[in-house]
Amino acid sequence: MKRAISFLAAFVLCLGLMTPVSAEEFSDVPAGYIFYDAILDCAGKGIVGGYSDNTFRPAESVTRAQFCVMLVRAFYPGQEKNYAGLKAAGWYLPSAAVLDAKGVMFYGEKYWKDPSRMNVRITRMDMAQFIANVMSEKGYTVSDSARTAALSRFTDAASIDSYYRNAVGTVTALGIITGYADGSFEPHNVMTRGQGAVVLCRMAQCMSGGAGNAVPVPEQKAPTTLANGKPVTEENVLELLREIEKDWPTGTIWGTHNTPDTHKNEVPSTASGQIMRSYHVSNIYGCGAYASMVSSFIFGDVANPMWRLGLV
Repeated sequence: MKRAISFLAAFVLCLGLMTPVSAEEFSDVPAGYIFYDAILDCAGKGIVGGYSDNTFRPAESVTRAQFCVMLVRAFYPGQEKNYAGLKAAGWYLPSAAVLDAKGVMFYGEKYWKDPSRMNVRITRMDMAQFIANVMSEKGYTVSDSARTAALSRFTDAASIDSYYRNAVGTVTALGIITGYADGSFEPHNVMTRGQGAVVLCRMAQCMSGGAGNAVPVPEQKAPTTLANGKPVTEENVLELLREIEKDWPTGTIWGTHNTPDTHKNEVPSTASGQIMRSYHVSNIYGCGAYASMVSSFIFGDVANPMWRLGLV
């Protein structure tokens, strides 16, 4: 029975990497979704697929095993066939073996060959180490000064395990993984499927300059103006909040009963709403919908500041 349950769990874990569903068909990744382009790119290249119910589930966490498979499909395509004999012991093992042979795998052999250790959620610092190792193996590096400067940005740099510090500095200097809006990196936080697609695309972008010339991903800047064109200041934000309060005074219950087909009450299916969805909060009804509406009203639907909250 335990063996059957383990097999079923492994099957479910790999399902999202195998089901051939194109990004245009993902019911939970509409055109306005914050990770839409990255998911579209990865799905189109067969790096990661969707589920049988036509969803991508971008907010679901990525496991160590899944990320190994994604890396091999993206940067060492087809090489897992050389280790096909290992698949019987673990669906991800051929890809893990490729990374081990390339010097990318930093877990010990007993560790990466153990499904119970690999079928768990991957942390930001573990993902950073994998990324940095791939970049190095492909011939892309950053200077020590750039790495040090990148680490100095984080208020919680001391909480990053010493083993991972160089890797975190490297991926940060390259703009592949960034920090949170409060200046932290949060090394032990887990990464999601949507974020995984983004970092793979950023890795490819960094490699566009030729070996030895990693191209840092341009830093995205937070908006400097509000939706009404005024500068982003506390006074101007409060002015817009007071306008919102005229239509929805304190105590208003936001739910299914007040989502009519009017411009003021409908929640825009754009970046702001989709960001709320990635945090498992309703972007149609309830508090998530109200937060999405407020954010769009103040900051606009595209230039939404919430993407700066450490989404990647």
